[in-house]
Amino acid sequence: MSIVGIVCLSAIIGAFALFAAVLAWGDHQTRHMSHPIRSEHKRQAATDAGFAALRDAAEEASEPVHAA
Repeated sequence: MSIVGIVCLSAIIGAFALFAAVLAWGDHQTRHMSHPIRSEHKRQAATDAGFAALRDAAEEASEPVHAA
């Protein structure tokens, strides 16, 4: 195999390796974005509980309209 052939083959293999590394990095980033951060999850749970308490208070405060 000539030097030119070795260089071409090395360039092709290098391109495939770089492509695989980029795909792996993108997959890694996507998997970590789909899981909420623990502190963010706690804050969201507190916000949801606050909204539920406000909703319950609003339901208790509203009285049905009775015809006199």
